Amino acid sequence: MPSSVVVLGAGAAGLITAHTLLADGFDVCLITRDHTPGGQWAKERLYPGLKLNNVHGEFRFSPLEMTVPLDSATTGGRLSGHDMENYMQEFADKFLKDKIIFDTEVLRIHREEGEENPNPWTVSVRDLNTNSSQTLRFSKMVLCTGGTSKAKIPEYLSSAAAEKVRFGRPIIHSAQFGARLNEIMNIVASKSSNGSSASVVVVGGGKSAQDICAHLASEGIQVTVVYEKTDAFTAGEHPLPDFVRKSRMLSILSPHINQRTRLERFLHTTWLGAKIVHGNWNGIIAGSFKAMKVPEDSPLRLTYSAIWNIHTNDEGIPRDDGFHALVNSGKIKVVAPARVTGFAEDGVVALNNGNSLEADLIILATGYRSSWGDIFDERTAHDIGLHRRSLAENSGPDEWANYRTLSNPPPLHPENMKWSSSVYKGIVPAKNILRRDFAINGAVLATNDGYLFETISHWISSYFLGDRMKLPKTVEAALQHTERDALWLRKRHPDLDLSLNEACTSFSVFWTWPQFSDELLEDMYLPSMRSGRNWFTWPFQIISVDELATLHEERKANRRKNT
Repeated sequence: MPSSVVVLGAGAAGLITAHTLLADGFDVCLITRDHTPGGQWAKERLYPGLKLNNVHGEFRFSPLEMTVPLDSATTGGRLSGHDMENYMQEFADKFLKDKIIFDTEVLRIHREEGEENPNPWTVSVRDLNTNSSQTLRFSKMVLCTGGTSKAKIPEYLSSAAAEKVRFGRPIIHSAQFGARLNEIMNIVASKSSNGSSASVVVVGGGKSAQDICAHLASEGIQVTVVYEKTDAFTAGEHPLPDFVRKSRMLSILSPHINQRTRLERFLHTTWLGAKIVHGNWNGIIAGSFKAMKVPEDSPLRLTYSAIWNIHTNDEGIPRDDGFHALVNSGKIKVVAPARVTGFAEDGVVALNNGNSLEADLIILATGYRSSWGDIFDERTAHDIGLHRRSLAENSGPDEWANYRTLSNPPPLHPENMKWSSSVYKGIVPAKNILRRDFAINGAVLATNDGYLFETISHWISSYFLGDRMKLPKTVEAALQHTERDALWLRKRHPDLDLSLNEACTSFSVFWTWPQFSDELLEDMYLPSMRSGRNWFTWPFQIISVDELATLHEERKANRRKNT
């Protein structure tokens, strides 16, 4: 009898994981609280102007081609939220018909002890339409709830804090922007009918804040954004050629935890190589500012480091209705560097520089928190080892001391010194590594989710099937691996607090997703560097998700050889 697997979440990671498991003979059920598939790209979460950092061909799965965007000729193939919504819906309709339970909230997850139990996972759920509850049982579980569904709102910016001081204005998190857009526009219209203009204050400088500001400003709304730093970005007057943006070129210019090739070792461990790496990144950022026509004294230059940080967007070809252009034209007001510290009576927003703003509406683009903590009972979370654990400040010699590209780092974030993820490779809790009944997809931060999610889905299916894999032999060995990963992240991104949202940052590879994907393929004894191995051209070979189309057959052939 096939094992029953529940996949929690019907976003991109959940959809491709379910597809791969079904192809391998598992009995699969997806559960989502959403009304449509897609997760963060579900229809109910979208809003006008939402753009991705990806272009056509970068965010899809090998079983299904994606329709070319209608405006591809002028945008370089830039994907919109609606492009992703349509693709996710088409993928679900074609491959997962009758496998997804929509409008269903997970209340509690519990695993019963005893390895003889064929269905140890119990999932208590509630139907959001009928309010009825039931308990479902499964043999295995894949957690794909993602890290962009639970709003993170600091207490001092909460509605409760605002109510105490009689702030008297609506406060909306960016996660609700699409669902409450009509409400926002009604507030603006009501203010206009009284002969004045509504003032919207957006808190935060990330991509969500930028997209929201751009949409509101394009609608003629007075909008002010407040941030200490904003995201770095790449841009150019012409689209980057595929042999740059869709190859390994950017990935080898970024340090990876393991130096897999002679070229990477040269670039990151020698004086000349480090000069080349930093020169390239500095040139990319300088060229992007120039392409966007950002003045030298503009607050748009208060960005995170593209080398050290993960707060980097790909803007592509400059657009007149884009965030940077609208700031340049004065249609979006920027208050930076500054931080909102709280609210006061009658719509007053207090800043840390002693100044204040007046607002008719606040939009908090303050990020997200983990989606895991609310659904597991404490004993189960402890038993499988889902929680982070403390990391010793003095953990021995620096394994990456010879990385010249990581010299002169920014100051270490205090929280970065304390915690280690307990999730092996961002996929399996180390404490549960020998059980082969629980895995995670979507918790590794990368710039190419489509390729990585599909690779991880095959890794998980092989893991569940008991295939021969390169895995730690003991729990202790798996925990040592997670400690090494934590030390690497401390070295690679010292000024980041990656513990804030483990559901999307159990591990971070960001630019180096090709190297990490290769390591996962090798875990399954499958060929890596599948785009080509020519000694001279391999850094520029285009990487396509179509390389993964035969993984099911390849894994099946390996299984036959090992039986």
